[in-house]
Order: sequence, then C-alpha cells, then structure tokens
Amino acid sequence: MAPKNAWDPKPENDPCAGRAKSAITEWVVKGLQIVVTVGLLWWLLHDPTRRADMVVALARADFWWLLAAIISAGACEFFGIIRWQLFLKMLHLHVPLPETTRLFFIGAFFNQFLPGTTGGDVVRVFYLMKEHPEHRTAGFLSVAVDRLLAVLVLVAMGLAFAWSRSEWFARSVAVGNTMKIFAIILFTMAVGLAASFVLTKRHLVELLPVGMPFRDAIVKLSKLWQLCIENRREALLGAFYTLPMLVTFFTAFYCVARAFTPKVDFLNMMSIMPLVTAVSSLPISLNGIGVREALLDELLHVLCGVAKGTGMLVSIAGMVVYLLWGLPGGWFYLSRRRLEKKRRP
Repeated sequence: MAPKNAWDPKPENDPCAGRAKSAITEWVVKGLQIVVTVGLLWWLLHDPTRRADMVVALARADFWWLLAAIISAGACEFFGIIRWQLFLKMLHLHVPLPETTRLFFIGAFFNQFLPGTTGGDVVRVFYLMKEHPEHRTAGFLSVAVDRLLAVLVLVAMGLAFAWSRSEWFARSVAVGNTMKIFAIILFTMAVGLAASFVLTKRHLVELLPVGMPFRDAIVKLSKLWQLCIENRREALLGAFYTLPMLVTFFTAFYCVARAFTPKVDFLNMMSIMPLVTAVSSLPISLNGIGVREALLDELLHVLCGVAKGTGMLVSIAGMVVYLLWGLPGGWFYLSRRRLEKKRRP
C-alpha cells in the first residue's frame, strides 16, 4: 500500500476530522428528531374532531385533580433529590442538601428546554464541577449511577405490568402486539444488565475480545456496577427510592388524566406509563415530544375508552406540571449567574 501523503490535510487519525464527522452525525440526528416531532404533532392536531374533543375536555377540567398532580410531581422531585444526594455521598462528594436541591432544580429547568433527555444532567454536573473541581469524575458518575438504577427499576416495572396485565393489553390486537415487542425489548435490556453485572462480579469484563460489539459500552457499564457492588447499601437504598420516584411520576399523569376524564383508573395508568416513559425516552424525537402524546392518546383511547385528543391533552398538561417544578431551577440559575457576576473583578 502506498504511504499516505504527509501533506494530506485530513490524515486517517486526525482528531479534528473525527470531531467534524461526529458533529455532522449529531446534526443529522437532531434534524431527523425535529422532523419526527413536527410530523407527529401535525398528525395529532390536524384532525378537527380531535381538536374539538381537546377543547371540551379542557373546558371541563377539574382543577383539584390538577393540584393533586402538581403535589405528586413535587413528591417525584423530592425522591429525585434524595437519590442524587445519596449517590453523591456514595462517591465521597459531600454537598450540602440545599446546594444539591438547587443544582437538581437547575437541571430540571434545563431538561425542559434543551434537546435530548440528558441536557439537564450535563448542566447540573457542570455547576457541580465548578464548585468541586477536584471531584470531576465523581460528579459524572453520580448522574450515571442515578440513570442506571432508574432504567433498572423502570425495566422491572414494565416487565411486571406487561406480564401481569397481558390479557388487558390484548384487548386490542395492535396494542397487544406492541406490548409483546415492548416486553421483548425490556427482557433483552434486563438480560444485558444482568449479564454485565455477572461479568463485573466475576471480573471477566477485561477478558472480552477487543473487537467485540458493544465492548466499550459493557466496560463503561461495568464501572457503574462495580461502584454499586462496592457500595451495596447505598445502591440498594437508591433503587428503593427509585420505586416511589417512578410511582409518583406516573401518579402525576394519572391525576392529570382524572382532571379531564373519569374513565382512567389508577391501575390502568400505572400499567400504561412504563411503556410510554420507556419509548418516549428513546432518541426518536426531541425530548420525546410527539411520541409521548401519540402513545398516550392511542393507549388511553383503545384501552380505557377515552375520546381521542384527551390523551394528547393529558400528555401536554402532565409535562406542563413538570415544567412548573422546573421554574424554581430557572430562578436558582439566574441567582447563581448574578452572584458570579458580582464575584468577577
């Protein structure tokens, strides 16, 4: 093979070229997500009957149920703060609870506006590292462990409802088949998580072939598992806190649904929400917008007999409830910015 020209401005291992390709790929993905988001919202809103049903449901809304949704969402945020504080302590990063709360809400605020589901996490870790630059790695790991255990508990809840309520989901052939696919995906995720845990427990990760698919992801995951193994008490307690966090998250959407219709009961909403949460978390659209609305609208209509359009209204109102809880984070962020300006010479 002829040697590569030394004057070639883009050698094979040029890191700038790699970053450029990565940036192009990221923009392409974002573009596709925007197309999916806009397309789904247009498809949901272009039907005049659906829009009319949404107006009727909104006019009849029971605001006491909406207040209950706000309270439940606040409980969800509370458990989220307690979990993150626990993981910070697990990594020997001692942050006062008031500061943890402020950083958590700043992340919640940016989660509402930044594309992707991890934008808020990046912001809170950024400010955490500014205050504790000597614990840069610990800050990232605290959020990574937080995400891992949330996914683990969500997978377990999704599988439990998919199995225990399979006959209810099978009322609709389309929904029943969707739940089977969902159950297979969740089972595959559960097997993958379990396999990576066993590999970590038996110290076999480093023996995996270098060219093996997903090896890098398994190695990164094993580091998180190793942390959990070394800190069993904190990890188990974090998983325990994750359950009420997800239940209160789902309950907030149940309360919103009851504000617009009496046809949705608690168990049915608890059964639907793991599917909606898992699918809308995938990088299909911007922050799950459009996907979440389409799923809730279809599932509540088919399984609970709710008028089309009401499910979409439930999704939008549910996210508005969490947007309200993100607003304190905006205030904390502006206060921090003003304080930083005063400190500058």
